[in-house]
Amino acid sequence: MPTQPPEHPRDPCAPDEPNAPDTAERLQLALDTGAIVGTWVWDVAADHFSADDRFARTFGLSAKVCAQGLPLEEAMASVHPQDRPRVEAAVFETLGNGGHYRCEYRVLQSDGSYRWIEANGHVEFDAAGRPQRFPGVLLDIQKRRAAEAERDRMTHLLRTFTAAVPGVVYAKDRQGRMLVANRGTSELIGKPPEQYIGRTDLEFLEDKVQARVIMETDRRIMEGRHTQEVEEEVRLPDGTAATWLSLKTPLVDEDGEVIGLIGSSIDVTARKKAEAAVMELNQTLEERVRIAIAEREKAEAALHQAQKMEAVGQLTGGIAHDFNNLLAGLSGSLELMHMRLKQGRIDDLERYLDVAQGAVKRAASLTHRLLAFSRRQTLAPVPTDVNALIRGLEELVRRSVGPAIEVSVRDTPALWTALIDPTQLENALLNLCINARDAMPAGGRITIETANQWLPYSDEYNHEVQAGEYLALHVTDNGSGMTDEVMAKVFEPFFTTKPVGEGTGLGLSMIYGFARQSGGLVKIKSQPGHGTTVSLYLPRHCAGMDVAPVDAGHAPIDTGGAGETVLVVDDEASVRDAVAELLESLGYVVLQAADSAQGRELLQSTARIDLLVTDVGLPGGLNGRQMAELGRVTRPGLPVLYITGYAQNLTLDQCHLQPCTEVLTKPFALEALSERVRTLITQRQP
Repeated sequence: MPTQPPEHPRDPCAPDEPNAPDTAERLQLALDTGAIVGTWVWDVAADHFSADDRFARTFGLSAKVCAQGLPLEEAMASVHPQDRPRVEAAVFETLGNGGHYRCEYRVLQSDGSYRWIEANGHVEFDAAGRPQRFPGVLLDIQKRRAAEAERDRMTHLLRTFTAAVPGVVYAKDRQGRMLVANRGTSELIGKPPEQYIGRTDLEFLEDKVQARVIMETDRRIMEGRHTQEVEEEVRLPDGTAATWLSLKTPLVDEDGEVIGLIGSSIDVTARKKAEAAVMELNQTLEERVRIAIAEREKAEAALHQAQKMEAVGQLTGGIAHDFNNLLAGLSGSLELMHMRLKQGRIDDLERYLDVAQGAVKRAASLTHRLLAFSRRQTLAPVPTDVNALIRGLEELVRRSVGPAIEVSVRDTPALWTALIDPTQLENALLNLCINARDAMPAGGRITIETANQWLPYSDEYNHEVQAGEYLALHVTDNGSGMTDEVMAKVFEPFFTTKPVGEGTGLGLSMIYGFARQSGGLVKIKSQPGHGTTVSLYLPRHCAGMDVAPVDAGHAPIDTGGAGETVLVVDDEASVRDAVAELLESLGYVVLQAADSAQGRELLQSTARIDLLVTDVGLPGGLNGRQMAELGRVTRPGLPVLYITGYAQNLTLDQCHLQPCTEVLTKPFALEALSERVRTLITQRQP
């Protein structure tokens, strides 16, 4: 089988390669075989071209004229018009550069046909380097050119045929070298033709074991001289395994000798998998269909729930952030007015101020629930003894649920420590107990239990949290219970079974958000008429206990300012003005900035700054944390107080990576702000 022709055929007038046979040897071989059909000598300086009788016959010239000599132009008159420019270019190149001359071209015969010949010669130069004499010989290559043309034609036909056949079609020689292949073969191998044509499977396949198996199969088919259909396990370019069904047959020449192999292959991977699947399904078809449908519905429901919860969480988080900014400004303004009233500068506004403050507190409570659900509230996690926390909250729980409800606490000795925000856990526990009370209008029993628990890897837990050690807090009641439909919705925001006006529907969604933000999860087990158990799982914290921070929210307003300079950065003007006015009234010098760009400029100036008070979410290209870190480059040890509606990408734990850093959640009491400011300025390093 002929091999694939090169992409760029050799120039028939190109000089011989350096390893070509010597000219004398070529001439002797040609003489021995009778292939020479003419000789010539060209006197270059005199343009006198003389040749022998065979040359004359080959070029259709008079033997007498050729013997006497004629100009080169006349000698070249019978060269094919398409070849003549190439021949002339080769002659002049040899005259200019020297070396051996070789060119293949067609010459007109007496019967009107053209004949392929090969001209070989060389140029002789005089002492001055001028070309003088140019002898040469003609070789008959008509049969060779005809054979090459037939080979090219057959190769073109074979390539056209293989390209038109779908799937994988190829031909190999007796040694297993790839001769020709279609595009499907290139796609299967994962390489272009130039990387595998002329090579064996062992040379171009990455999987050598696979290559040896294929070559052994090909060898067996060629030696057996029979067509065979085989299934071959192959490794695709992307590394995946596939099954190909191949039909291979020996390739024979005109004499019946095996000279190679022709093969075609189709990918039957999908068919094999389908056959295996059908066989497996036939065994327990109904059961497998039921399981498949149930798993799909479960996955779709989980995906739908996750998408819904995430979307609502993002929405409520954004609303709560903006609402908290407004509440902080309103609360600050009202408190400043309250201060002026106590100083006797405004009359008859006490009642209105109390009403406004009550509204602010109720709105703040709502936004805290929204932030807890959206998992964007600013938590202050500390290592916490949950048993001690429950004991401290037990009396409040009993008063909240009333005398008709029996409260039982079962704490586990040596309970693991949890890294949580204790205030948020107290809120969650109180919320669960109140929900349990509402499910038992005629009275009942609430049991609060703690336990150390290992959560294994399972579908029930591990699509939410990793397997590991968790502290479990269970709140169980013997009330009315819940249906499956209600349990599927209890964590959705604003969902409630209570009458209109008696519940916001954010209690359980807040608990869900707190648990997830703390790295844990919430699970509910309930049956109608048999009560409900709500379980919080919080990750175990293996470090030691820390001292809980002191709540400064109810400290008296500080009056100890002594001219220290405080930079206040907040994009909400009402918040910024309220904070600035309070600090100025306490004796501090206040600089203000409306965005991070202005704040950064002041921090990098020479102005005195003893404390930075900044929001976390700021316009201007940087958030509050990034601006503070840049400020501390030029002002090492600068105290920073973050005030934030929600701390996205910022937790209290991150803030405390550096000393002299505090976080205050909006809306805040001005007493708490003044206390934090006094504490941070007192702690600052000179």
